Amino acid sequence: MLFRLCTISVLLLVVSICLKAQTNEDLLLEQLMESIANELPEDVDNTELTERWIYYLHHPIDLNATSGKELAELQFLSPLQVASIVDRRKETGSYLSVYELQSIAGLTADLVRLLLPFVQTDPSSEVTQRRLGDYLKDGKYDALFRYSRILEQSKGYTIADPTKSRYLGSADRLLIKYRYQLPQRLQVVVNMKKDAGEQFFTGAQRMGFDFYSGSIALQSQHRWKQIVLGDYTLQFGQGLALWSGLSFGKGALVQHVARLGMGLRPYTSTNEYAFFRGLAATYALRKISITPFVSYKPLSATFADRVDDHNIYSAISKTGLHRTPNEVANRYKLKELVFGANAQFQSNGLTIGVNTFRTQFAGLIQPREYLYNSYSFRGQALTNSSIYYSYAFQNIYAFGELAKSFTGGLAYTSGLISTLSHELSLVLQYRNYQKDYHAFYNQAIAEGSEPVNEKGFYTGLIFQPSKRLLWVAYVDYFKFPWLRYRVDAPSDGQDMFTQLTLTPNKQTKWLFRYRYRNKLENGDLVQQVSSMAQVKRQQLRAEIQFRLSPIFNMRNRAEWVYYKKADQKERGYLVYQDMLYKPMQGHFSGNFRFAYFHTDGYNARIYAFENDVLYASSFPFYSDKGFRYYLNLRYKLKRGIDFWCRYGAFLYPQKETLGSGLDTIEGKHKSEIKAQIRVQF
Repeated sequence: MLFRLCTISVLLLVVSICLKAQTNEDLLLEQLMESIANELPEDVDNTELTERWIYYLHHPIDLNATSGKELAELQFLSPLQVASIVDRRKETGSYLSVYELQSIAGLTADLVRLLLPFVQTDPSSEVTQRRLGDYLKDGKYDALFRYSRILEQSKGYTIADPTKSRYLGSADRLLIKYRYQLPQRLQVVVNMKKDAGEQFFTGAQRMGFDFYSGSIALQSQHRWKQIVLGDYTLQFGQGLALWSGLSFGKGALVQHVARLGMGLRPYTSTNEYAFFRGLAATYALRKISITPFVSYKPLSATFADRVDDHNIYSAISKTGLHRTPNEVANRYKLKELVFGANAQFQSNGLTIGVNTFRTQFAGLIQPREYLYNSYSFRGQALTNSSIYYSYAFQNIYAFGELAKSFTGGLAYTSGLISTLSHELSLVLQYRNYQKDYHAFYNQAIAEGSEPVNEKGFYTGLIFQPSKRLLWVAYVDYFKFPWLRYRVDAPSDGQDMFTQLTLTPNKQTKWLFRYRYRNKLENGDLVQQVSSMAQVKRQQLRAEIQFRLSPIFNMRNRAEWVYYKKADQKERGYLVYQDMLYKPMQGHFSGNFRFAYFHTDGYNARIYAFENDVLYASSFPFYSDKGFRYYLNLRYKLKRGIDFWCRYGAFLYPQKETLGSGLDTIEGKHKSEIKAQIRVQF
């Protein structure tokens, strides 16, 4: 078996070396995604971010006209870095060249290199008035079709007994995306998605796909800066009250503890929960902008009972999966109405904003009667308000938000980013989220899964004494004043992180990372009174990237994990080799990975970002003992038509069954294929 696996690996390597092309755009997108992959949630849909990068690659940001909002949308710049770029123009006059960015304190050489393709100083065209015929002629069309599935059949597809839980549909996953865009004027988006196990043109999904999403967005309509009909996202303040769509957690981008809200944007992703559906618009009058919005959409929720003509639901489902009879029975049963407004003032580096909105359900929310749920939201309606601020002055950026849920408590956060010298930056943040604070669209920085029942103090440092050396570190100390899931007492913990990046030359980069986390959790022994146990997790990573030639790159990583809970100990490690062949011209391109992993159990699992087809993302976890390998190929059929395919597999030599429950697979392999085609015209 090992000989066969090695033979396959060698053949795949030969194939990858024989590939012929990858454009500058592909290289940059891959590099950007890899740089932030560890800050994204494990199940993230990166469509929103990738589409934004592609847009600004084709329509660079004018450094002499931007207010900073477009720069913030790139996500890899901190609020202080954005403010520094804008202030530099105000202090010394217009940029004559994009290379003047190198003189700004706080912008490292690597960061400037990433930023250059997205900016310009001499726009080639201005926004002009257009007639209807111009919209059809000048706009760009983009259609994408993707198919994927697990090749091995899992248990959920073999059960014929209608009284048992089972997957009602096929294992096929389907995705269709359509885009029409006229830069700075109009955008039309349509998404259609079917997950594995969901029905298609039958049963609960008689209309075909399980999930449909779409929007029409108008921009720059006089004082109406943005008008969106359909699905949209709202991102304001620090995410305590009103933030939907993509967000970052704690990680190597330490300055991202300060949120940079994008305001109103059309929704382009395929997550089936984190968006609004209805009508929203932003009206700007000098330094003040107002964004009223209304949203009405169905949610999937767990039905519990019916009392006094009211349906009672114990939980709202955010997975978007409707595969089994129970999931189908709860599909889109709870209607949600959200309406409100945001008002924001901006002037000379100061931003102050207010959010006020109300959420109403066509049913009662009553979580199960567990002790840790004592302060959870119960009822049919919730009103939220918040006030937020940010202020950039010279080398300091201050930020914060205070939020109130009118059925419960408060939540607030405040912090600052300061460039202490050309080499050193400091980040500080304090947060206090009361145990009875409620908000359904909150994505503030937190240790827990939601910003509630938590106090914390975060401090981070960024030190770059030279172009070849970058060191980042943070320490986050947090407390949970009330009980949590699997934690039957108030608790606290620490999260410590440090990373050193060495770039001795243009061909080589070394990365060393260490992370230590310590929390309390219920002990494993069954007792009348729960006892707490320390849960410690340590991670150590070493990675090297090197360029053998202008077109051939290698990446190696070794990662080690140590988990300890009371007397229970688990260890694990992962090593992998990536091979990427990236010439500048031609029709073919691709990359390949071969990995070996060995962990004592699930608690020592290791997550790792994987290259995937365009707009897709892969963050599988490596657990138990086995091998992982995948191959991505891209073929440019002709101008405007690209084809991707991907094959990836896990091999567990010592196991006879994989997975559990309905996902149980008989055998040692679990493999997946993907095929995707994109047409642009």
